[in-house]
Amino acid sequence: MDKRSIIAIAMVFVILFLWPLLFSNRKKNTAIPPPKEQQIVQKQEEKSKTDVTEPKSASKIVSNWQQGTITTVQTPLYEAKLTSDGARIVSWKLKKYFNRTGDLGEFNLISNTAQKCLTIQFHDPKLQEEMSKALWKPDKQMLNIENNGYDSGTVEFKYTTSDGIEVFKKMTFSKDSYLVDLNVSFYNPTSQTVKLSGYDLCWGNGINEDTLVPTMELAKDGPAVLLKTEKGAKLMKHWQRSGFGCFGGKQTLLPNGQEYEGPIYWVDFSGKYFAAVLIPGNDSWWSEPKQSGKRYTVTTGTNDDSVSPNDVWHTWGDSTTIALTKREFALLAGKTESDGFQAYVGPKKWNILRNIKIKDSSESLKLGKMIDFGIFTPLGKATLWLLQLFYNLGKNYGISVILISVLIKILYLPLTQKSFNSMNKMQELQPRFNELREKYRDDPQRLNKETMKIYKQQGANPLSGCLPLLLQIPVFWALFSTLRGAVELRGAVFIAGWINDLSLPDTVAAFSGFPIRILPLILTGSTLAQQLLFGTGSAPGQSNKMMALMPVFMLFIFYGMPSGLVLYWLCNDAFTFGHRYIIKRSKDKKEKDENERKLKNEVKDKPTGKRNSSKGKK
Repeated sequence: MDKRSIIAIAMVFVILFLWPLLFSNRKKNTAIPPPKEQQIVQKQEEKSKTDVTEPKSASKIVSNWQQGTITTVQTPLYEAKLTSDGARIVSWKLKKYFNRTGDLGEFNLISNTAQKCLTIQFHDPKLQEEMSKALWKPDKQMLNIENNGYDSGTVEFKYTTSDGIEVFKKMTFSKDSYLVDLNVSFYNPTSQTVKLSGYDLCWGNGINEDTLVPTMELAKDGPAVLLKTEKGAKLMKHWQRSGFGCFGGKQTLLPNGQEYEGPIYWVDFSGKYFAAVLIPGNDSWWSEPKQSGKRYTVTTGTNDDSVSPNDVWHTWGDSTTIALTKREFALLAGKTESDGFQAYVGPKKWNILRNIKIKDSSESLKLGKMIDFGIFTPLGKATLWLLQLFYNLGKNYGISVILISVLIKILYLPLTQKSFNSMNKMQELQPRFNELREKYRDDPQRLNKETMKIYKQQGANPLSGCLPLLLQIPVFWALFSTLRGAVELRGAVFIAGWINDLSLPDTVAAFSGFPIRILPLILTGSTLAQQLLFGTGSAPGQSNKMMALMPVFMLFIFYGMPSGLVLYWLCNDAFTFGHRYIIKRSKDKKEKDENERKLKNEVKDKPTGKRNSSKGKK
């Protein structure tokens, strides 16, 4: 392998793996107290002022909602608990996803400190003060659509204000969807028109993510909004990176009140694997660009507008509330005004998100934009599609990863073959290049001229060995981004007792606190075996110090990687090993046959001893 090939391989590894490793979490998560809350509306009532100065503890918050009437909703996908205190959701347990530390029960997306999950917050301070203390009246305390034969069911809350206005919040839950249809309506039984200054449909504070996800990775998610612009849909994140990652990098926060004014698709708060999304209805207010005003708000109750990425999730996330903002409207006497919304509360699963449409429309909601496929998005989507396709065949994501590696190896076989042929050619020419360097050591121009002459005569190209490697970078990067963040691999078992979660390293034991992981060790052994068999230098039998360190480099890079990604690279490395071995066997056989042919010709052309003796007698 020539010097340029070595540099190309090093570049591939740095781009694919070293960069993300620099941004991985290296310190344990520390518990940070819930930050002070800040309300969305500009005017703040007295109760909110009290909350800001003296935050409630989690236990007090829990006991607070337990004082209200609890309504439980059971579906095949989740169990939700709603309280009459604010007509809000206080628990959302996903039945197909489980905690990976501590209590290994169903994963709850809502934390104990969250008080605004699907709450209505009015812009009128006086009305909001009343509503903040209100106990709504639910129409039922249990809704079970898990096995009752119905596809959906509803829970409706009602509250009558001191002015006589009746407020209704109706939630429709579906049997096979994480979407919740929400209808908010106001009825004016009085004889006079009432003007309401508007309200916000809120979600906060944040969502839960399991502690096994490094906080550094969570910093790239958080609150975001999908805008409707003249150039199409545009995702705008409210947590943005500045600087250069671990080298003094910071995460900056868009200040409260800096939201985009214009039409939107939705606003969300997401983590690595899960998200809560607020989706507006079909009212022209949400989609008409000519109407001025903010359709959403993202409010963070902290004064820190720049923090380390490691601290983002707890410093900002635990105090962030997202909301859809409805402007003021008039409620005529004896009339009802209604607004429709939707909320998605569940996993960031591509097969689910990409199929969700705008209500009563064939247009996609584009919820899939929450998933980060890296800079090669089409390739990332194709990888995820293949992952699910192969899973449907074998019902095991580990097998899916192996089949993907086989398919990619087959697709790149011509390029790989060309690369190996080029490397072999360069190895054959290496002795001649060494002679030229020795001969023209004092004449660089002549050396370069003679070197190029040999390239031309032999049909060799020093870059032809690197080019196939560089062409594979987009695919490798797409695989890395997809397999590293796919919720499909979260909790996916490949080999029980060994690889129990493809989204985590395959730790099988610990020695003095140091984790023992088998896949990276096997991968390192495979790399070392290739060096012993094929050498590490530019010519057979030669040694290269840089390449000799490759097994250590591989171990360092892959030891903290998810086992699904290490499994893919191990399979790819094993197939490469086999391919190179076949080429070596073929080359060795060809050289052996050539040597035997030459030996036979030499024996044939050499005079026999009998003829020589007869000549001597004469």
